[in-house]
Amino acid sequence: MQDTATKLPQWVENDRKVLRFYGYFKESVVESNMENHRIRKVILYYYLEDDSMHVAEPRQDNSGIPQGVFIKRHRVTRDDGSFFTAGEFSVGDTVSIYGRTFYLVDADAFTREFMAARGKEQGPPLPYPGDPVDVYRATFGMNRGRAPQARDDSPGSTTRRVNDFKAYVEARLGKPSHLLDGDKLRQFLENNKKVLRFWCVWDERTSMYGDRRPYVLHYYLEDDSVEVLEINENNSGRDPFPVFLKRGPLPKVAIKTNTTLNPKFRKDQCYGAGDFRLGTFINVLGRDFYLHDADTFTKQWYKDNLGYTDDEMSPVDVKEPILPKPRAAVPAYNGYGTIEDSLQNCLSLVPKPPKRDLHKLMNKDKIILRFVVKMVDTDTHKHSATDLARRFILSYFMMDDSNLIFETPARNTGIAGGKFLERQKIYKPRSEEIYTYLDLYVGATIEVFNRTFELLEADEYTLTYMENYKDIFVMADTDVLIRSLKAQVGGKEDAVRASVIAADKSGSGALSGEDLEVGLQSAGLKFTRHQAISLKRRLDKNKTGTISIEEFLGLLGL
Repeated sequence: MQDTATKLPQWVENDRKVLRFYGYFKESVVESNMENHRIRKVILYYYLEDDSMHVAEPRQDNSGIPQGVFIKRHRVTRDDGSFFTAGEFSVGDTVSIYGRTFYLVDADAFTREFMAARGKEQGPPLPYPGDPVDVYRATFGMNRGRAPQARDDSPGSTTRRVNDFKAYVEARLGKPSHLLDGDKLRQFLENNKKVLRFWCVWDERTSMYGDRRPYVLHYYLEDDSVEVLEINENNSGRDPFPVFLKRGPLPKVAIKTNTTLNPKFRKDQCYGAGDFRLGTFINVLGRDFYLHDADTFTKQWYKDNLGYTDDEMSPVDVKEPILPKPRAAVPAYNGYGTIEDSLQNCLSLVPKPPKRDLHKLMNKDKIILRFVVKMVDTDTHKHSATDLARRFILSYFMMDDSNLIFETPARNTGIAGGKFLERQKIYKPRSEEIYTYLDLYVGATIEVFNRTFELLEADEYTLTYMENYKDIFVMADTDVLIRSLKAQVGGKEDAVRASVIAADKSGSGALSGEDLEVGLQSAGLKFTRHQAISLKRRLDKNKTGTISIEEFLGLLGL
């Protein structure tokens, strides 16, 4: 059916143009007391671009029929072998396709306009014939009669046995079961696919190996059944077991063990929609489940049907504070091996090598701080004059915080010199803390295996490195020293000035580093030898070995 006013090919002119007709066909049904035939509604699509067609059956809920595409798209032939054309379809006519007769009752707006433009007007829409199943259901609903009266099954009721006997007699006479115990069909049709969902928890920590686990409770309004599903949490240590309670009626009391496998319960003996409230417990076969939240649909359903308020449907916080992970107590160091190696025996059954700081290894490699040290007497340990005269070189390796002590050989001492302490980390007395670069500066003392050493000097590289990183090495920060001296000078400016000037024995107006220390000490100012060395290196710009008294007093504001 191509427009003769155009010369375009049919498949170009009619691209994406489809005629749509609505219709039905009758299907015979045998061995059914409800119907002898069935009306099945279909939609017929005719594609103008290639004269192909297909028939689809709209899906209906609970129809029991596999619906969808009824005839796949292709060019359909008549009984005589010729193909159908668009002009053969009209509202009110019948079409026979593969031995099945289709009745066309309507067409869409595009189809009517298309056919009218080509001189084939379509008739008015026709109604679908009544389906026997729909007629039966409508008749059944009108003749259902009044609703059954509520049964009084309370303990001691005189009507309970009468009601049971009445239901028995009515069942023997053929009364349908859905009329004996409420209209379950209406409940199913009105509440199909409506499910109330609650989140709940079951706390069984009072029993051995008990735990507190989350669950989801589903209440199906269509048949008043309940199912409980377990929520599988990550790292819970439990195998996934999603179905905790199979869908079915949930009795309010626990089932006795001497009952049948599938006991029957009356409706009032089972949980209903009105029995669920947030913040309350329900009994699930002897287990107390606490309802604490519900989804949006459930909250709105309770507000619309049972008149619950927002406060009654507000969720309850059941989260418990997360307790800190207990840490195993590390036993005291037993003196065997290094502390790091011994600690690995306490952390795992199979000891692993201690992890090293790769950042320090890469960035602090070959950075060594060297100091000249000597032994000094303490209250608990005295040295001989020979030991006090010995001099050592302490090398501190920044890459791993290890120390190496080497004794410089001296003539006529009877001591060969050489390596005094193998390279290792030095621990502070009665502590598991090691000496670090923050503890090393000129004038400091360290204890190495019950021997106390005093740091006398540092090499040029060490002093320069510490001054370059004065934010880490506080003793090399002269700004900190000057602020400290200014704070100590307050109130005794004249005495400090006199002490500094008196330290200049030669009257040259300049002081050596040692004379500057003597002058500050005589004035009662506190500082370290390393700070004095750093100050001298800052003020001795010409490398003469002396500093100007006037310049120094100017720094202190004197």
